[in-house]
Amino acid sequence: MRTYGADSDQSDRASVEVGIAEYAVTDDGEELSTFGLGSCVAVVLYDDDAGVAGLAHVMLPTAGGSDGESPGKFADTAVAAMVREMEERGADADDMEAKLAGGSEMFEFTGIAQGVGQRNVEAAREALQAKGIPIEAEDVGGEHGRSVRLNGEIGAVELKTADNEREEL
Repeated sequence: MRTYGADSDQSDRASVEVGIAEYAVTDDGEELSTFGLGSCVAVVLYDDDAGVAGLAHVMLPTAGGSDGESPGKFADTAVAAMVREMEERGADADDMEAKLAGGSEMFEFTGIAQGVGQRNVEAAREALQAKGIPIEAEDVGGEHGRSVRLNGEIGAVELKTADNEREEL
């Protein structure tokens, strides 16, 4: 399945779509993609030496007291789960780099939902800092949606905005 339509790179690389509140890890060069990032945040991890990559579509900042939830749903648990699985596949947290995208404030909420995009970004940054993983690039905040495509073979991240602009992170 292609993630960006007919004008995309038409490589033979396998593609995995990461849904909301999910994460995926690859050590065989698969393309990982996620769509519809509003206040959600894409957390990308890559270890160039090991050739292992991961992508999470984080929905909320922290798990708090949640029990049995998907680890990809929260920034803190998504980072921990991806690092653990990447290390199981030969990566080293000391060699990982991160990229972040999303965390928009697309809607005006009052009350508890206010600022969830910013809180998601801050929680992702804190989780990465706790693991000693530097953030190499980010495109966060604003008022527009984003989609992300990660080339698991080389760690390149293509960002596509809701108004069809593309950039490499």
